[in-house]
Amino acid sequence: MPVLRQLTVCSAPATHVVEARSRKEGRVLEYRVEVCASHRWFARSWPGRRTTQEPGGRCGTMADHRAYTQVVQSHVDTWIRPLTAQDLDMHGGDAAVALRAAHQWLQDAYGDRATAHGEIWHAVAAALGHASWLAEAVAAGVLETEAGERQVLAALSAAETLEGLACGRQ
Repeated sequence: MPVLRQLTVCSAPATHVVEARSRKEGRVLEYRVEVCASHRWFARSWPGRRTTQEPGGRCGTMADHRAYTQVVQSHVDTWIRPLTAQDLDMHGGDAAVALRAAHQWLQDAYGDRATAHGEIWHAVAAALGHASWLAEAVAAGVLETEAGERQVLAALSAAETLEGLACGRQ
């Protein structure tokens, strides 16, 4: 079951597509990113086959079919590390610890600010905090692994969309 991600908050129809397939036999689809012409630059960081399409879908939509660990790594690589300087390697590959550290960084950076800019970052921090709490619950066996991982990815997707809004990917 793919994880749906929204990389931008742009409502323009998507015209550019990046698809990545595994190198294994059968070349299974790993992910598909759709962006509009204005956000085509954003898709440059995603490796894969690039095509154009008739306008359709929504800009920034991504269907991610990869395994849990690969999707978490993707979130870390594309927005968590550039934002917070936290990554999985710093934390021994432990997603729960890395997500908690990134959440703490955001809390420290934007915690009590009562500005409009601070409010959106507070929402990013809250969604990332939720993802880290869920990852901790999965690691502790409190949540069933598969269902818990889906919840972690959903929280990360929400945080990613909010981060795109905060960074102006509109």
